[in-house]
Parts: sequence; C-alpha cells; structure tokens
Amino acid sequence: MRNYILAMLLLSVTWTIEAQAKWETGTFVGGAGYMGDLSPGRFPLAKTTQPAAGGFVRYYVSPNWAIRTLGLYGQLKGSDANSPSENNRNPRNYAFQTRFSEVDFNIEWDPFGKSHYPESKHRYRARITPYFLVGFGMAHFSSKTSYNVPIDENADPKILQDVASSTPRWIPVIPMGAGIKFDMGKTSTLAFETMLRYTKNDNIDGVSQTGNPKANDYYSTIGVHYSFRIVARDSDGDGIIDKMDRCKLLAGVVTARGCPDQDSDGVEDAEDICPEIPGLPEFSGCPDTDCDGFMDSEDKCPFDFGFEDTGGCPDGDNDCVPDSADVCPTEAGLAQFLGCPDSDGDNYPDKDDPCPFDAGMPEYGPCPPPDTDCDGLIDKYDRCPEIADTTTTSGCPDTDKDGLIDLDDRCPKEAGVLARGGCPEVKKEDLMILIRAQKEVRFKTGSAVLLPSSKKILDLIADMMTRYPFYQMTIVGHMDSQGKDAANMILSKKRAQACRDYLLGKKILVSRMEHDGKGETQPIADNKTAKGRVLNRRVTFDLVLLEAAPKK
Repeated sequence: MRNYILAMLLLSVTWTIEAQAKWETGTFVGGAGYMGDLSPGRFPLAKTTQPAAGGFVRYYVSPNWAIRTLGLYGQLKGSDANSPSENNRNPRNYAFQTRFSEVDFNIEWDPFGKSHYPESKHRYRARITPYFLVGFGMAHFSSKTSYNVPIDENADPKILQDVASSTPRWIPVIPMGAGIKFDMGKTSTLAFETMLRYTKNDNIDGVSQTGNPKANDYYSTIGVHYSFRIVARDSDGDGIIDKMDRCKLLAGVVTARGCPDQDSDGVEDAEDICPEIPGLPEFSGCPDTDCDGFMDSEDKCPFDFGFEDTGGCPDGDNDCVPDSADVCPTEAGLAQFLGCPDSDGDNYPDKDDPCPFDAGMPEYGPCPPPDTDCDGLIDKYDRCPEIADTTTTSGCPDTDKDGLIDLDDRCPKEAGVLARGGCPEVKKEDLMILIRAQKEVRFKTGSAVLLPSSKKILDLIADMMTRYPFYQMTIVGHMDSQGKDAANMILSKKRAQACRDYLLGKKILVSRMEHDGKGETQPIADNKTAKGRVLNRRVTFDLVLLEAAPKK
C-alpha cells in the first residue's frame, strides 16, 4: 500500500508540471546492493544484488544545476554464508532480506550543462555529459532476519535486542553519486547512474549488537535512467518556443523574434523596407553604409562619412565643421575657431599660439608663466619652486599637517604648535615629571652615586625624551651651603653627570643632553633650616627645543 501511494504521488507531480518549462520526468531500473554486518567486504556482492526501480522528477534551475526528486522501491539481502570460510562469522549463519521504499531530494550538477545551449536558451543540442549529485532522503525498511536459533526467552540477549530494534520504520539516508547522460534527442535522455546511501542506522539487516554496533549499514544502487524532457511548444520548428515567437506558424530566426528575416539584419521581413539588403532597425532595415546616421537612400554621399550640414557628405577632419567652411580642413578643430584646433585649451587657436601645447593664462598671453615643479603655482609665488605641492598656498609641503610648512617647521614630521616652531608642546603631566625629579633624584651622602630609588623617576625622564625627539635636556646639579664652596661645585657637577650617564644607558643620544653644576649658588630655600637644605640639594631637568635634528 505504501509503495502504491508513493507511485501515485510521483505520477500526480508529473501531471502537475507537464506544462512547465525546464522539467523532466522519468524512470529508473537497476539493482540495489547491501553493505553491513552480513556483507563480507566494503562493496556489495553481485550475487546478492537485488532488483530496484523507481521514478523521478527533475527541475533545472540553470543549465548546470538541477533539483531531482526520486521515489525508489527495491530489495536488499545478505548472509554470513557469503563470507569466506576463514571468517569467524561463517559458522553463525545469519541471513536477512528486506524490502525498502525511499524518497529523496537531490541537488544535481552537470559541469557541461551550458554546452546544450550553444546558440539560444530555447535551442537544445544533444550531448553526452557527466553529472554528480548529493541530497537527503527517507527510506522505509521491513527487515526479516534469520538468526539460525529459536527466538524465545532462552535466546542470546543481544539477539533479542536486535529483534526488538528491527521493526519496520523510516530512517534518514544521505544519497550521493554520479552518472553519465546520453541525449537521445531533444526530449529524451538515457543515463547510467550509481549512488551510495549513507545511513545513521546499524539495524537495516537486523544485526547490530550481535555484530559490530559501531559500524552503520549502508546500501547502493546502480542502473539506467530514462527521462523525458517536457519542452514548450514550437509550432513552426524554428527552435523558438511559441511563447517567445512572434510568428508561431512561420519559421524564423532569433534576431527577428521568430519571424522570417531573409537578409538576417534583425528586422523581420514584414517591417523591413529593404528586405533583401541587410540594414539597421532604426532605418527600418535599410543600410547606412558609411555609418554617418543617414540611410543610403537619403545620403548624397552614401559611401563617404558625412554630416547633416553637408547632406551626409564628408568632413575631412571629422570636426563637425564642413570642409567648405573649415579654415583648417586637415586638422580637427572647433567651430568657434572655424575648424582650427586649440590643443592646450587656452582659447588661442594653434595657428596663432606660439605655445600650442602649453596652456597660457589671460594675464600672461598664450604661453604659460614658468612653473618648475608643475604644481599649478608659478615660480614667482612658489616658495618651493622645485617641490610640487598643492595642499598649501605657498607651494611647499606640510608633511605633518600642523599648518606650518616644512620649510619653516623645526619638526616637519610631527604635528606641533606655532609657538614651538611646529614642534609638539610638552604635556603638563610630563612637565610634572621634571618637577618631581628635583625631589626624587637622590644620592648617597657626600657622593655622586645614585640611590636605587632615583632610577624610577630617571626611567620616566628617558621615556619622555624618547617621545620628544626634538627637545634637548639640560641637567643642572645644586647643593646646599654645608661644606666648602669649591667641593660643593665639583660634587654638583658630578651629580648632574651621573644623571646624564644613566640616561645615556637608556639610549638617549649624548648630543641631546647638557649637564652642569651650580654648587650652592642658586638656593631655592633657606639653608639655615634642615628642610631648606634638603630642597637645595637637587638636580633640575629642563627641556629645550633643539636647533636642529639630533646627531646620532
């Protein structure tokens, strides 16, 4: 009953689509082979191959791609008796057979499908082409398995489990395969096809727990397809379907939309004023031999390109100025200059222009003023006459786009401020580092040896100098009034030098640093108090803009 319903469903679909284009319907006849626990190898045996048949409907989305629905009915069988005698399954002597029904949907690819339509999408040419397909389907199995033992409560539990799992049911399958088509004409095709069906089921044969439950069963088909192509009506047999044919009962050509066109110019004979001479549609099928926009019957010079002003006769330089009125008849020009050219477009015709290929300016005459770098700014007003630049009014580049041209910019590659000569302003947080350094840079008492705690702030200063490459650092050591003046002066210089040497170790160029000592000559607090003397014992760091790029 199930197979009868399947067949009726396919037949109803076929009748429904009979009037549609791009459709095919057909039948399949062949065999089905099983692979699983009761199969000796990975391929089905010829002697266990069982008959299979079905019907299908195919819809062509494009010449290369199609969607196919297949209904299939067949049988499968397998037996341990087919295994070699040395195989330990042979004494088991299990066997099974089943009927199956399958419905699947496939995507079909014909890599040479376009070769069927070399001239027109409505004119089919018979070919031999391969095709490949893959899809998804559902299959129903009714397995009957012989375990060679009575099936009762004394049977092996694994057998009882397999018996319980092998009841008739639908399972999903993944079909994939390939074939080759032989077109027998415009409407019929014979194809040889083989397909493999993968399943997620190990109980098609009724043997799972008693066999290898980790390996699923699968099956394949091989056979012949015969398909009938449902094509639209072509009453006059000219290869153009009636739906697209303006002359359904008269054989014609594609260019004339199916109507007769004896001169093959795309204008059907019924509308062609010159039916025996190829012409153009805009001239109702009559020719325009010289392609000047005048059909030959109205052209005074049908074999020479011409213009309306001369009745279709030639204009030697093709400048739309008739030769009879052209002062320069051998040079294409402009009407405003009586047919003479103005090559540089400066409104001076070439014959009167001493610089015909260099545009002049109204205030300078027909020749241009000098512009050495060709940036559109004449040398008279160009501060960089040999460097082309159009981004500034001075003709000079402004690489960092800070509003100060490179010529005047002390930091031409870093955006800065005018007050700093185009160099970037030092940020407030960085200036605070320099102020902190006066308190945080400390030395061992009476020496120029930096305390370890001083290195943290010096590292911040080194990082800051890296971020401000166009600034120079002035390092000055100061002392309190304790001790001799000369000794304080020497120690203050050594302490400034110790800071410089530390920064040298951080890859700061020596050319970017100056150091000195002022001894006790520049106190900032009262030396009479201990707190004041601590403030006076300091090293100051100041950033000064470099006069030129630092030397490495």
